[in-house]
Amino acid sequence: MKIYPLLLLLLLLNLPILSQGQYHRDDQGFLLGVNAGYLYPTGDMGKILKNGIGGNISAKYLINEVLGIGFESGYHRFKFKQNLDNANTEQEYKCHLTPVLLEASFYIPTWDRTTLPYLGLQFGGYLTQIKISQDHSNIYSNFSKNLFLFAPGAGLHGGVLFQLSSDRCWMDLRLRADYVPKIEDKYEVNEYYQGNIGFNKMLNIGANIGILYKF
Repeated sequence: MKIYPLLLLLLLLNLPILSQGQYHRDDQGFLLGVNAGYLYPTGDMGKILKNGIGGNISAKYLINEVLGIGFESGYHRFKFKQNLDNANTEQEYKCHLTPVLLEASFYIPTWDRTTLPYLGLQFGGYLTQIKISQDHSNIYSNFSKNLFLFAPGAGLHGGVLFQLSSDRCWMDLRLRADYVPKIEDKYEVNEYYQGNIGFNKMLNIGANIGILYKF
């Protein structure tokens, strides 16, 4: 009866060799891609902004069949949730986000390699551009500010690559979360008054769909 554990052990030891023989693909190469993205802000940021819509470009080098490292950047525009306009004051609030990130992805081997799930992380800088302006009936109270707030952050991502017409072209479906722990939230309106953008950190949950080309 002890032969069954022994056979099981031999099978587990030879599983990587057996599975490797079932498929073959070029282990190395570059992936270039573009995608459309949706970001959902949470916390204090989510109380002010509805969502962010934009896109990203990416470049990644495949070290081997399971590991890739690369670069990603994009542009997202958020919709303003609160409307504070009244008879005496018109307010404009615009927010744009430009991430500049390094990322690493671990690709989970599958049987036929036409569907390739992956997990990974990204880290780098997040540039938040905010325009705040108020037009009061009292001309002395009018002001407009363009703020450029750069802060480090990191995040996690996971998704699936689907092979299209050839092994050179893939569709990429991805879920992601990006976290920036500290953003400068105060700004100077004039020498007497300080304003506040309404949030001092960022946690965005989102999704991307795009196309990757391998060469």
